[in-house]
Amino acid sequence: MNNRVVVLGSCSVCHVFTSPELPARGETLIGDDYHIVVGGKGSGQAVVAQKLGGDVFLLERLGNDAHGRAQKQMYADLGIHTDFVYLDETTPTGSAGIFLDEAGQNKIVVVPGANGQVTCSDVDCLYETIRGAKILGAQLEVPLETVDHAIRVAASLGVRTMLDPAPAAPIDETLYPYISIIKPNECEAQSLTGLPVTDTETAYAAAQVLLDKGVREAVIITLGEKGTVLVTHKEKRYFPGIPMKTVDTGGAGDTFAGALLASLAQDWSLEKSVCYAQCASAICVTRTSDYAATEKEPIDALFKKTYPQYTL
Repeated sequence: MNNRVVVLGSCSVCHVFTSPELPARGETLIGDDYHIVVGGKGSGQAVVAQKLGGDVFLLERLGNDAHGRAQKQMYADLGIHTDFVYLDETTPTGSAGIFLDEAGQNKIVVVPGANGQVTCSDVDCLYETIRGAKILGAQLEVPLETVDHAIRVAASLGVRTMLDPAPAAPIDETLYPYISIIKPNECEAQSLTGLPVTDTETAYAAAQVLLDKGVREAVIITLGEKGTVLVTHKEKRYFPGIPMKTVDTGGAGDTFAGALLASLAQDWSLEKSVCYAQCASAICVTRTSDYAATEKEPIDALFKKTYPQYTL
């Protein structure tokens, strides 16, 4: 079975600081823990997609430094194809500072580093790899012109495309007709449409705006613990959140996206894929964010329990 997923990736070395509360502007707090996790939206989505059944080809630039070399090896160990994971000689691996409170909420600052060096020419090197894919996934942590080019190339080859428009940034209006599926959270949906998104009804309205802009197939808006809405040209669906004890919300959105990519690459329906992605995201928040710690078994178990109408 062809279950190839191409991910236009990004990677950041995440320095995580935890404290009871998040600091206000100008405030200094004493924290209670510090650790390093290597993540990034594209990296995380690629790892999750691979661990949940995708055959992942990753395009990414890392610095030729200790973190970059170790990350490329980790990808290879997981079975991710790394032919197009480049070690940049002039720019370090991307980095991020993550501030996490005891409720699992966070604030994040990202410095792109080598992520900013991914080019349209890099995408062109993947032309035949993209041609043979079921789906291409992209985010906005690499240059926008590269994302734009990758989505247009994939669409021209008849390959399904999924855009996770994060971090929020303006999108060329002419790109929308090349996007099969767009997956913003409520903040990103508001940024793209100008409509406030606070509940299911406002999410439906924002999703319709994105469909009207030309999104081909579906808009999926994640609403955190409130759940997810799926809107297509024929229907709209609401999937309630799955209550879990939250430890860390970091990585939940990327875990959702990675699970969605893996599910769609296995020819699951949109509805079933969204349900499975919700389960993956729900399991993610019960532990400190680490994409490599994703395990298929507990996600499958939660899926069977929560959505017994579907079979794996």
